[in-house]
Amino acid sequence: MPQNNSRIQAKFYPLQHEEWLRACSELKPAEVDVLYYLKTVNPIGQRISIPCNFIASDLKRDKSTISQAILALREKNWLPEWFEVQFREQDNIESNIRDCLKAELSGEVQVVTAVGGIDLLTESEVIEIKEISNWKGALGQILAFSSFFLDHQKRIHLFGRLDLTKLPLAQAICSEFGITVTFEEA
Repeated sequence: MPQNNSRIQAKFYPLQHEEWLRACSELKPAEVDVLYYLKTVNPIGQRISIPCNFIASDLKRDKSTISQAILALREKNWLPEWFEVQFREQDNIESNIRDCLKAELSGEVQVVTAVGGIDLLTESEVIEIKEISNWKGALGQILAFSSFFLDHQKRIHLFGRLDLTKLPLAQAICSEFGITVTFEEA
């Protein structure tokens, strides 16, 4: 049987061991996932644009986690040059609010737990940041996250256009679970 010595011609990202070790030591898990998603989805580095919600769907992660990971990769100079960042306006608002709260309260952003990333963890609070129409999702997330930080206060920080029916309802229901609800117009 004749031997085929021709090389396999394929498009793939040639990951180097040193690069992998450096990424794992410098980046958070979500950032590593997004980085290598981008590098493997476009191994030859053509200029393309991928919406955050597509990446989130493929990686089975929350869109805000993906947005925050992309911003962190950009800040740390890990983001591939060809990648054009596309955020929904709401994702940018949430990130800006999170960053303002972090500057005001200190703490860590996107703290990884077994059930997802906490938007902001301070010395005394677990804070989930959501657009007001998503307050019920924030309720579930804050209950799950708070189980890892039992001595912390639970807080949902909502933003958006003030809705005089949703905000009081969210505050009333969340207070039954010992959750503080704050709001800012954005």
